[in-house]
Amino acid sequence: MTSESRTTTGLTTWLFRPSDRIAGGQALISGLILIALTALLASSSGLLNDGVIDLHFGPDLPFWVLLAQGLINWLTLSMLLLIAALWLGRGPFRWIDLFGTQALARWPMLAATAYLAIPGLNSTIRDLTAEMLTKMPTDPSKVMASSAYLLDAMWLTLISLPTLIFIVWMIWLMYHAYAVSTGLKGMRAAFSFTGALILAAILSKVLIVWLLPMPGITGPA
Repeated sequence: MTSESRTTTGLTTWLFRPSDRIAGGQALISGLILIALTALLASSSGLLNDGVIDLHFGPDLPFWVLLAQGLINWLTLSMLLLIAALWLGRGPFRWIDLFGTQALARWPMLAATAYLAIPGLNSTIRDLTAEMLTKMPTDPSKVMASSAYLLDAMWLTLISLPTLIFIVWMIWLMYHAYAVSTGLKGMRAAFSFTGALILAAILSKVLIVWLLPMPGITGPA
């Protein structure tokens, strides 16, 4: 194998299967740094990460709230994946490998946040969203939305596509990290991961609403 081929293979591994190269404490520290950087960038761009796979514009929140969102998202999914793996009786495996690689697998969220934080793009998406709200049909007798509304919707979808790609990329990394860390394979890995992800998406939102201060949202008494 040539040096160029080895470089390409190595880059592919880091991009799509980083848990094959790094795990344990090293992955955990790297992943926590990435989560912190994501929160820092989101706090300066008016972005929220209030769910395991959620990223959208919202009210400006302090860094510590956005950091807590990222940590809740990571811990919620990691705990449910741990429970799923233990329930399936797969072992032994190191918990720190599972938690570490799940943290590291969230790096595409940093890339998606960086994309949405681009100043011109940031303002364009905000303006399009506000404009679509004003053009949204209010008459229930109208079956079709106006052509202007549909055009704005298509443009918004197009410029938001990279964000969706990054989110799908992250889901793949989280699945691969789960399979590698626990030794699960095939349908058992796929179904248990999917179930844990769906539950985590719901539970993380509930925990974030109840535990963190959010403008206009009432938390626990």
